[in-house]
Amino acid sequence: MSKRFSIHDWQAKINEQGFDQRLAQQMGMSNDEFEDQVASRDIGDGGSSFPGDDSGYSPAAAKARDYIETFKKEYREMSDDQLDEFSVEIIDHLLNNTAAQARAKVFFAKKGI
Repeated sequence: MSKRFSIHDWQAKINEQGFDQRLAQQMGMSNDEFEDQVASRDIGDGGSSFPGDDSGYSPAAAKARDYIETFKKEYREMSDDQLDEFSVEIIDHLLNNTAAQARAKVFFAKKGI
């Protein structure tokens, strides 16, 4: 007797595996190979996230640091609720590109999340 396909069982199996594990499997790599050869290329591994920028302080990074300083000044005037709402809007905006998403992945991986 053959087993019937169940979308719920299939989805549960997929959800048990992380994205990296599924990608490594599709690429025919072990988890260790994937970590060494693919995942280690993520942005934010301690080096500059801008190609050709050895110091890590490109004009774009400098501009980002200026904005961060402005945000810090604005934070002081916000209530906790306002700060939460502001932060959510900023995060939603900033994560709307693949480089930021990759950096967020590295950030959370380092925290074990």
